[in-house]
Amino acid sequence: MSVVFWTALGFTIYTYAGYPSLLWVWARLKRPPTTYLWGSSLPNVAVVIPAYNEESVIADKLRMVLASRYPRDLLRVLVVSDGSADGTLAAAKSVSDPRLTVIGKTKRSGKMATVNYAMSLVSEPIVIMTDAGEQFEEETVARLVARFADPSMGAVSGELGLVAMDTGFSRSLGAYWRYEKAIRALEAIVGSVVGVTGPVYAMRRALFRPMPTDTILDDLAIPLEIIKQGYRVGYERSALAFERATQQSRQEFVRKRRTLAGNYQAIGRYWRLLLPGSPVAWQFWSHKVFRLLVPYALATMLLTTAALPALLRAIVFAAQGLFYGLALTAVFVRRSERPWLNIPYTFCVLNWAAIAGSYHYLAGRMSVQWEKVK
Repeated sequence: MSVVFWTALGFTIYTYAGYPSLLWVWARLKRPPTTYLWGSSLPNVAVVIPAYNEESVIADKLRMVLASRYPRDLLRVLVVSDGSADGTLAAAKSVSDPRLTVIGKTKRSGKMATVNYAMSLVSEPIVIMTDAGEQFEEETVARLVARFADPSMGAVSGELGLVAMDTGFSRSLGAYWRYEKAIRALEAIVGSVVGVTGPVYAMRRALFRPMPTDTILDDLAIPLEIIKQGYRVGYERSALAFERATQQSRQEFVRKRRTLAGNYQAIGRYWRLLLPGSPVAWQFWSHKVFRLLVPYALATMLLTTAALPALLRAIVFAAQGLFYGLALTAVFVRRSERPWLNIPYTFCVLNWAAIAGSYHYLAGRMSVQWEKVK
């Protein structure tokens, strides 16, 4: 049983530390990438914004995107409201600009169905997907488009920055998100990012394929579909969008549960990309599959600690008890006053969400309709 413990421990360490370390080494050994330039002929671009009940933010978002530093005659913006029950349509139409098209669907059908519909209405060679609630920098569109001068690039993820990190939990989440973004940047250097940042990414219109409408994560399924066609998915850290950080653990748990349920779905649909010979097999296994299995490795370690030699057993039990005890304590105290509780607490919340995500996916409890987490 001690072998099982050490295997589970090694698996956990590899997933969170070994994989990023190996990525870093590989990225340093790779030759500098070739720089491609568009020259004077930039492509036409469509910015697509699927929206549901975004009355309070949609007009400001549209003004930001329309103010992008990209040639006016080459930029178009399309908003598709997915049966919004508030004033989203009126708010969007209040922005007067000939480059803006606003369409309202009367029946709500979910985000992926809305994306499929929106993509059927655009013909621009480059399409940028974004959500209504995130702020956009003026240079974001141009920086995403610049990466498509490389003919091997099929999609490009931008970078999401978190603002208003006002609670201890949100600050710990911000640290985790910085760690996650560093991994994505390294993956892009060695080959392809496995998933993109949902609120800010771009793709070649010619590579888009209508996706099943029950798809949970468009920002994972679409890039995997593009990789399957033989193209790369890049990461542009200077193409920035910003959103308010999740302030409470319950909000993040619900969001993460949906994300990890979507990972299970994507693994089932794109399992061939896990096979030897796939250009992203290593990244897909290490970044997506193994993350889902870490909670079970942690449980295995807890159960098999008893098989260790006496002194080591006492040390390991004490370490586990301290870590999980701190996480449990954080449930009952004001974590903002004791920030050192946030790291074990956030770690446990995210791993518990992986277990809950598997249950919700297998039980068919995930809706394709997106809701704001409150």
